[in-house]
Amino acid sequence: MSDSSLIAKSNASNSKKLLKLTSTLETGFPSPAADHLEQALCLEDLVVYRPSATFYVRVEGNAMKKSGIHHGDILIVDRSISVKHGAIIVTTIEDESAIRRFVTQGDRNYLVSDDVSLSPILLDHQVEWTIWGVITHVIHKCSY
Repeated sequence: MSDSSLIAKSNASNSKKLLKLTSTLETGFPSPAADHLEQALCLEDLVVYRPSATFYVRVEGNAMKKSGIHHGDILIVDRSISVKHGAIIVTTIEDESAIRRFVTQGDRNYLVSDDVSLSPILLDHQVEWTIWGVITHVIHKCSY
C-alpha cells in the first residue's frame, strides 16, 4: 500500500472525517488486498465514549513514561468512569495537577508515579486531592 493511500483530504461536508482502511495493517509486509478504503470515520468516535464527560489534556513531563505516557502526548480523559485499582488518572494533589496510577492495597489507596524518585502518596484525611477523570486513551506522536 502506498503512503498516499493513507492520507485523506478533508471534504467540505465534514472536516473531521478521515478515510478508514477496510482491514488491519500488518507491521511487516502489507497484503495487496488491503488497498481498499471504505467509509470515513472520525477519530473522536473511536476514543470518546461520553462527550459531555470527556476532555483532552497535553502531558508535561515523563513521570508516567513506563506506562506509555510521554511528554507532549495528548490524553483523552473521561470524568464519568469510576476509579478502580490500576487506573491511570488525572488528579490534583494539594492544588498541583498530576497524572498518577490509582493503587489500592488492603484498605489504603495510593497515587503512584512510574518515576521511582517520586514516593507514592497515601490518600488519607491529611491529603487534599481531587480526581479529574480516568485516562482512556493516549495519542502519542511517533518519533522519526
